[in-house]
Order: sequence, then C-alpha cells, then structure tokens
Amino acid sequence: MLLDFAQKEFIHEKKLEGLTENSLKAYKELFHVFNKYFFDVREVDDLEPRMIREFIVWCIEERKNAPSTVNTKIKLLRVFCKWLFEEGITEENLARKLKYQREHDKPKILDDKELDIVLKQIRREKRRKENEFQARRNYALMLTLAGSGLRISEALSLNWSHIDMKNQLIQIYDSKNGDLQSVPLTERLRQELTDWKGYQNEYFYTKREAVFVTSRGSRLSRAGAQNIFKRIRKKLGLKSDFSPHTLRNFYIKNLLKKGANLREVQLLARHRKIDVTRKYVGYFSHELLETLDEKDALKDLT
Repeated sequence: MLLDFAQKEFIHEKKLEGLTENSLKAYKELFHVFNKYFFDVREVDDLEPRMIREFIVWCIEERKNAPSTVNTKIKLLRVFCKWLFEEGITEENLARKLKYQREHDKPKILDDKELDIVLKQIRREKRRKENEFQARRNYALMLTLAGSGLRISEALSLNWSHIDMKNQLIQIYDSKNGDLQSVPLTERLRQELTDWKGYQNEYFYTKREAVFVTSRGSRLSRAGAQNIFKRIRKKLGLKSDFSPHTLRNFYIKNLLKKGANLREVQLLARHRKIDVTRKYVGYFSHELLETLDEKDALKDLT
C-alpha cells in the first residue's frame, strides 16, 4: 500500500472515531514532517523499525526538537504504526520499541514583569490601525490563557457558543474522556472577550463561530498561535520563557500566591491528580514567600 494512501486512510478512520480537529491536525503535521524525511519512500512495505528510530533521532539532532515535542511524535507514531499492524498492512508494529525521551518535570516560568511588558506592547499596537485586528486578537488570547488557565489547544477550539457571558463560564470539551468541563470566567476576562467579540463581528460584518481567528476569518491554528509568541518574544527580546503554557503556569502560580488551597487549584487547573498540583508549590516556593509572610503564624508573637 502507498504510504500516502495509508496515512489518508488512517486520518479518515480517526475522524470517524470522533477525534477533534486539533488531534487530526497533529497527525497531519507529523505526516508532513515524516514524508519530508522519507521523501524517497512510497510504499509502506519499504519501512522498517530501524528507519522509524532514525526519524526520531533526526528530529532530535537536526530539528532540535525538545523532549516533549519528540514524545508527542513518538506517541502519534505508536498509534499510527499499531493501526498499520492491526489492519494487516504491516507484519509487525514498526514503532513498538520506540522509547520516550526523559522530560524535565519543572515547568517553564514566565516572569510577571515580562508579561506586563508584553501586554503593554500589545495595547500600544491596538491603537495602531494597520495591525489593530491582530493586536486585539492577541491581547484577548493572552488574557484568556493567563486568566483562565486554558491549554492552547482548548483556547483555539473555543467557539462563542462555549462561552456563557451571563453566568460567566467557559465550557471545555475534554477529548480524552469525552467530558464537558466548565471554567469560571472572571469579570475582567468577560469584559475583554465581550469587547473582542464586538470588534470581530464588526470587522467581518458577520458572526464567526470560532473565538480566535485569522484576519481572513479562519480558525487560528496551533502553528499560527506559536508563531505569535515567537514573534513577540523576538521583538521584545524576552529573556524568560514566553509560550502558551507559561501563561497557564502563570495562572496556577497566582492562584497559589493569592491563597487558594491545593484542592481549589486542582479543580481550577483541571489536574487529574492532585500530585501534579502539589508539584507547583515547590516550583514557585520562592515566589510564595510574600503570601507566607502575610499568614506567618509567628507574626503576632512577641
């Protein structure tokens, strides 16, 4: 079977299984890179386990992929190769022996002052007509990530129908277990999203389904969002990490700094295990000192 045809069949199968657009897009992006590396391989029968491992090594050494990115590729390849084997297209699971890369547990941290610099820069750009659309969208996206703790995939999947402005709730569909979860919508974020929605409707003269879109009206892609962060990081010369996930970490850190207990943070961050939430206390312990000083049991002792 042709490799390209097998990939299309796999995508079709996964679409029928109900995978989200973001998940399908992840497979398509993987296949694009995979086919670029194996440009001279046309038949699935020509692939060998050794070649799959060489592809991963190439991603690490040549493309300089981070361990988390490599592990995502391995995860997707494992599913694809297992499907090839179960469908009888290959005689063995080509990715069975692929091993995940070791990842550092410590999350990337964004300095609060640098986030303030970013937001001030985007506010200045909002006042300039030539880039007003992008600036308004980017500002709303930054505040959504930092003010709700949404993952970038969740934010990009948002439709306006998922946001209940009246009851101040954001509904999120969990693609892993099919659950529908709700995240509180703060008053500040509600006002910003209301402003962005009004501007978006006027800009296109018609309502758009997606919350975050390009200037042409299509849903903003994950790659497009990542490029926004890269451009801002380069333009402002930011020293600390600045990415969608650091804004989620910013949200969790500030919940802890303002006195939320572990169970509350777990629920708001939607961690399946409280052990994951507990790790953040150690990561941000130096920044929680101010909170500790305010609640110091020794404070009133003479």
